[in-house]
Amino acid sequence: MPEPTLRISTWKLILGIAAGIWLGCAAVAVSGALLYHWLPGFPKALGTPASATPPAAPAQPAATGDGSEAMFQRFLENQRQIQAQQNRQVEQSEQDKRFNSAPCQFWRQQYQADPSEKNRQKMDSYCG
Repeated sequence: MPEPTLRISTWKLILGIAAGIWLGCAAVAVSGALLYHWLPGFPKALGTPASATPPAAPAQPAATGDGSEAMFQRFLENQRQIQAQQNRQVEQSEQDKRFNSAPCQFWRQQYQADPSEKNRQKMDSYCG
């Protein structure tokens, strides 16, 4: 018994693919519009980048009663402390790298062997 073959015309196939692509684009557009309206942190103005810097915080905390301004100030202070600590760590690692470099070791040995002003200046310039 011969197997039945399924024949679809080329135009029906092309129209079906085009309709699928069009419906997919429409679904993405509707999803984006819904997310735009429902997400609170989503930027509302066109042309406003998401990474835009927020306006400067007022000097006096707002009297909202919920303490959100105080929490924000603590957050900013914590961020400053973390940044300062990271800066100190970077400076320390750079100092260690300079101190352990070959030119620094060489000029330290030269200064230990002959503590002259020239050798001290060279050691200071290479070792930091």
